[in-house]
Amino acid sequence: MANTIGFGQAAVNNTIDYGQGAIDNTINWGKSQTLSPSGETNITGTGGTPPFSNLNSFSFDGIDDYFTGVGTYSELDGATALTISFWAKSTSATTSNVLHIGTGSNRQIYIVFFSSGRITCLKNQNADNTYLRADTGTPHDGNWNHIMICMDLSASPKGAIFFNGNNITHSVTLDTNPIQTSSGALYLNEVNKDFTGNIDEVAIWSGTDLRNDVATIYNNGTPTDLNNNGLTAPTTWQRMGDNATWNGATWTMTDVNGGYTNRSVFMVEANRSTDVPT
Repeated sequence: MANTIGFGQAAVNNTIDYGQGAIDNTINWGKSQTLSPSGETNITGTGGTPPFSNLNSFSFDGIDDYFTGVGTYSELDGATALTISFWAKSTSATTSNVLHIGTGSNRQIYIVFFSSGRITCLKNQNADNTYLRADTGTPHDGNWNHIMICMDLSASPKGAIFFNGNNITHSVTLDTNPIQTSSGALYLNEVNKDFTGNIDEVAIWSGTDLRNDVATIYNNGTPTDLNNNGLTAPTTWQRMGDNATWNGATWTMTDVNGGYTNRSVFMVEANRSTDVPT
């Protein structure tokens, strides 16, 4: 029904300037109920990708804790260049295996912290037994330290070991033989299981030597998003506690980029730690 007070009829066409609320109107505010406004439809802003955060690492007791891969790790088979990056907080000056690929004495890569402070990365154990060695590291100082191993078997020098962004390489005996075919899984703290402390953000690049980009990866002592830092993304990136699930008996880590899975042995739920490099 039309009214007599001058603003027309609200539910049907009216005679004033604000038009019809539920159907077409004659002013500039459009259809308030029957059509959605064009343009931005997220009233809280654009979502986008959540910012990178590093909240968890894994701790190891130096007695029997370790991670073993599910199946053979073959990403380095035949490679002539590679980069391995990880953060470690070693709290006991004991010679300890940190990471290796393969089984028995036939490992592609074998990274060891010695009680003296020496850091060694052996290539093709039992085949050519060549290595990178650094004698000036302090991996057992109880602090978070960044370790980066680089190889390019066609370069000179053929490899380098970086400790907190600094090249501390002492000896290079690497030959030109490519990485041999893998004999087994990717292990973290296997063999004698004597690494005591925490390990975080383990990354492997197959075919890529990033020695010239160590500053970007070290990032002044704070882990960064390795998939979005302007460099080649890792072939395998185990984010440790940040990308792991607990099933009541075992921790399972699936790497961010390649789908390779590592599972814990003799570890408990409390092995996931909030102690991380910062």
